[in-house]
Amino acid sequence: MGATGRHAAARGAAQPHRAGPARPRTIRAALRALRLLLALLALATTARAQEAPRLGPGTRLRVTVVRPSAQVYTGTFGTRTDTTLVLSGGASSRSIPLSSIGRLEWSAGRKPGILGGVLGLVVGVAAGGAAGCAANRDSYGVFCGGQDDTKVVVGAALGGLAGATAGALLLRRERWRPVELGRLQPGGR
Repeated sequence: MGATGRHAAARGAAQPHRAGPARPRTIRAALRALRLLLALLALATTARAQEAPRLGPGTRLRVTVVRPSAQVYTGTFGTRTDTTLVLSGGASSRSIPLSSIGRLEWSAGRKPGILGGVLGLVVGVAAGGAAGCAANRDSYGVFCGGQDDTKVVVGAALGGLAGATAGALLLRRERWRPVELGRLQPGGR
């Protein structure tokens, strides 16, 4: 086999490398499928968000009244007639004329608060780092900065995680969704 034969054999061995353009096609196809999946997910989420449930007595509501002056009332849906909406707030109840309602929202529950999580993270990192620092005395008697700062880093990380979790759960926000008056079931309890 001559030099040309060896080169030809070497080129023949390099054939799988020439199949490289198929790989970008595969990546493009995967990206197209991912875009399609994300679009379908967005459509499903939008469709679900537009479907307001039929709300019955006991649902938590926030009502913005525009007449005689702008006020916001929050309470539990009691009943609705052709002319009034009754909200219960503890031992008392409030009748609101339907003609004075500017905005009506129902509570979709509480979600963890981002601000509370960030504040908890900052406080947790500081407290955890200080605790790790106090536990980090080395053989030279150096306080908080000796040869091994692992305890400080671990303390700050664990403190930050605990603080962020506690802050997000303790300072939760209520999610309000707009609803039409027609979605409130008429009648009483």
